[in-house]
Amino acid sequence: MTRDELARAVPALGAERTAVVCAMAERIAALPGVAAVVLGGSFARGRATGSSDVDLGVFYREAAPFPQAELRALAREWHDAPAPVVTEPWVWGPWVNGGAWLTAKGQRVDWLWRSAEHVARVIDDAEHGRFELHYGQQPPFGFFGPTYLGEVAICVPLADPDGVVAALKRRVERYPEALRSAVVQSQVWGAQFNLESFAPKFAARGDSWATGACLARAAHQLVLALFALHRRWLLSDKTALAELADFAPAPRDFGARVERTLARVGASPAELARSVAALAALVEETIAASGALYRRPFPRL
Repeated sequence: MTRDELARAVPALGAERTAVVCAMAERIAALPGVAAVVLGGSFARGRATGSSDVDLGVFYREAAPFPQAELRALAREWHDAPAPVVTEPWVWGPWVNGGAWLTAKGQRVDWLWRSAEHVARVIDDAEHGRFELHYGQQPPFGFFGPTYLGEVAICVPLADPDGVVAALKRRVERYPEALRSAVVQSQVWGAQFNLESFAPKFAARGDSWATGACLARAAHQLVLALFALHRRWLLSDKTALAELADFAPAPRDFGARVERTLARVGASPAELARSVAALAALVEETIAASGALYRRPFPRL
């Protein structure tokens, strides 16, 4: 993609960032083992602010990944300080694979590694109603595997000589119905079971720590379910509650009610019980919105 094409596609980047992004993408794409370079994150989504980082996804083939020494040398050329953070693939974990944290001409730029084969495997799983939620990575709620599909859907290819990203994009033009059904069923049930069988016991003991954790987890499970219900990709926990305001059918004022409840979970058993009831009401409203996609798998104990 040329500088003029990128400027038209993502005007929020501005002239200076566009020049940096294009120059970086060209240099990275020239390295052996790099299959594609894409612009992702908030700029690709059209949600960037003045403080947003620039995210560049670097796709590689697992059989022949890019040479680390050359990539580190390139990072040093761009970084405003002497020692940029650059990792090998898989060092950060199985989902947020690895990458580099740079500041180039005062602009924060993250390079994020993506195995083309891993992304393809995640798409395969999604098409068959399988997904992973990895709690060990990415606070506060872990990494939701199908986020990969959303990242592919919204990314702007900067260099894709062999059509690797183009082929992946064709596979995510539609939200997989098998994934939709699996996420709604599993996450609504997870929230319902949590708030029926665990949170009330912690609340009765006056345990604010465990009760609050149950409520935050249940709220996140409902977020996952509602995004899937509406065939929308969950790409950022930062914007999830705001995005839900546009969903219908969905619980009324979902985000405001979640924030109000979690802001004052309570200390006494009575206060904690009220907070549990507030989240339980959101579960029931989500069930109503889900229609035939959700069926309670077990009777209430």
